[in-house]
Amino acid sequence: MNKKNSILKEKIEENSVLFVACYMGRLILQNGGETYRTEETIRRTCEHYGIKANSFATLNTIITSIDSFDGKRYSKVDRIDSRTLNLDKVDRLNHIARNLDEYKISEVKEKIMEIEAENKMDFKKKVLGNVLVGSAFAILFRGGIRDSIVALISTFVLACTDELIKDLKLNNFFVNFIGGVIAAIISLTFFKFNFIEDISISIISALMLLVPGISFTNSIRDIIAGDFVSGISRGVEAVTTGIALASGSGMILSIFL
Repeated sequence: MNKKNSILKEKIEENSVLFVACYMGRLILQNGGETYRTEETIRRTCEHYGIKANSFATLNTIITSIDSFDGKRYSKVDRIDSRTLNLDKVDRLNHIARNLDEYKISEVKEKIMEIEAENKMDFKKKVLGNVLVGSAFAILFRGGIRDSIVALISTFVLACTDELIKDLKLNNFFVNFIGGVIAAIISLTFFKFNFIEDISISIISALMLLVPGISFTNSIRDIIAGDFVSGISRGVEAVTTGIALASGSGMILSIFL
């Protein structure tokens, strides 16, 4: 009876480690982390508790298997339905994975749940960052004060629109298409009233906030590292986002300009 209880306890502990490792890896991938970091975190977590693990991650799936102490193998598959960008969460999860000696397995789980439950960036800070970056890009692209003002207005509207539609869980292509439409409409309106002379500067400045720079960078990094599946997937995602932005703004300009 004691032996049976010991085996049962051992299985529960192994499953707990598998759950925590996959939980941490899933959050890293959901918040913009690289696939190699996701796989490394899962392996690192399992190996810390003496469990051999293998993990394979793509942009929307994580497959993990572990070899238990009694010779059996357990597997877990996680589906990633949506992804966002929050590198602060990625950094904190990575810190936990590299300092597992400081926590019990139950404490690790609690900290991961706390990180997941945290709200996104404060809306006011997000708007402030958007308008500052958007207006700065207008100056960078050799625009004037008026171009900067139009870019500021466009980025403000884009930030508000993103906040309004985030709960609808729309397809990323459609969201970026809407962003292109909004940026083009606002710039075109000011252009028609002769407030700005070059319509392209304010449009590009506003859309720079939606350009998938991190996705493209991670794509190159994954390809160089030999993760061709994830690298090509991220590259296609970046190209698709660019097509959506160009389609939205191009449609408005071709109709009304």
